[in-house]
Amino acid sequence: MHNPPNADDLGRASATRPGGDVGAPVPAELRALVRDCLDELDELIGHYVAEVSAFDDYRSVVEPDDLRETARACFELLLRLVGGLPVPDDLREVPERLGRRRAHQGVPLERLLQAVRMDFRVLWTAFLERIQPADLPQLTRGAVRVWEAVEFHTVHVHAAYLDEVAVLARERERERTALMGRLLSSDGRDQQLVAQVATLLQVNAQSDFAVVMAPPEMQQGLRKTVAARLAGQATHFQDHNGMLVLVAKLPHAARTPPSAWLDGVPCAVGPVAHGLARVPDVVRVTEAIAATLDGEVKDAVTLSKAWMPVAVARLGEIGGMLADSVLSGLDPLPPHERERLLKTVIAYCESGSIAATTRELYCHRNTVLNRLSRFTQLTGYQPTRPTEAATVLFALQCARGRTV
Repeated sequence: MHNPPNADDLGRASATRPGGDVGAPVPAELRALVRDCLDELDELIGHYVAEVSAFDDYRSVVEPDDLRETARACFELLLRLVGGLPVPDDLREVPERLGRRRAHQGVPLERLLQAVRMDFRVLWTAFLERIQPADLPQLTRGAVRVWEAVEFHTVHVHAAYLDEVAVLARERERERTALMGRLLSSDGRDQQLVAQVATLLQVNAQSDFAVVMAPPEMQQGLRKTVAARLAGQATHFQDHNGMLVLVAKLPHAARTPPSAWLDGVPCAVGPVAHGLARVPDVVRVTEAIAATLDGEVKDAVTLSKAWMPVAVARLGEIGGMLADSVLSGLDPLPPHERERLLKTVIAYCESGSIAATTRELYCHRNTVLNRLSRFTQLTGYQPTRPTEAATVLFALQCARGRTV
């Protein structure tokens, strides 16, 4: 955190002479000019305000009275530094107050520094207008003193501005996190809350959003990927029920997150949320997908890929009953034979091809046909019929879910 200049800092600044001499006396001519300018401070302020008011991005956020008030304090501080005069306590805090105030007002840093460094030109012009020609060499030797005072002031304004920007960023992040937490735990019907979140995320509430979720062991990879691939995108991370949730605005008309976003990232991806109000519902679906992930997952998992384990988890004991009703005919078989039949059925259902199944299992075509026929005899379900194959696969998923 930046600290305001203390008395020692200001003393060193006011005693610095060209060539780096510290403690050298201030030339009488320069001190006289300083006192003249302090007596005519309104004139300096008028010149300064006229110059800075020409900056559109400055004038639009800083009121004229504010500009004149801060200019008065800054010029008095600078003149006292240049003239080696005592600096009251309230003036010591001028650079910090100015930097923090302009940060709150949203003045661009580059424009603020340009405006602060303009103090040198205004001061130097005022000195030149008041100096006698014979005293000009002495004033020229004091130019560094003027510049060092302005630069000292500028450095502290800069540091205070950056400190305040960091504070404001943390406050905004806390506010975003609190509001997003409320949104994710809601039903999405509070339009005021939705509008507040949209404002903080700087997005249109009606836009489409991707919802991505990662369990603890997968969160670091998701954060790194977002930092590397989604720089400049409207995104927000949120801790929610032990999971890391990413809400990211999708490009216009995108039906799913671009493949490059999450390629090779183990995580759960929910359906597209059409509007911020739909994000809470999608988060709950994505959370169900994330609950099915295990250490074997190497890529993003969508609902279309994970619907079976998600459905099994929702069915509870009904899933176990379904597994029993479909697969109980295999119970009398020895374990190795049961495993062989199921492996064949699964391989066939995945491809729908006898030829592909024979290649995968390294066995004869007739062997595959015989095993499928045997499975049908024992269970009553024909894997060659799509609707019955779906029932068999789902029953197998239920059976696996019961053993986990």
